[in-house]
Amino acid sequence: MIFDVVKNKLIPVKTVLMDSWYATQRLMGLIDNLGKIYYCPLKSNRLVDDTGGV
Repeated sequence: MIFDVVKNKLIPVKTVLMDSWYATQRLMGLIDNLGKIYYCPLKSNRLVDDTGGV
């Protein structure tokens, strides 16, 4: 998988730009856990919790 390559630092990546189709909690969590910044538009039917667990 591509994230294994990024995680093992074989490809230096700081930022991920993706389409709204890929804006899922699982994928954004994975990118966030890798310490990367991501940008993507959100579909109108997506629910967002930006409270940080508070």
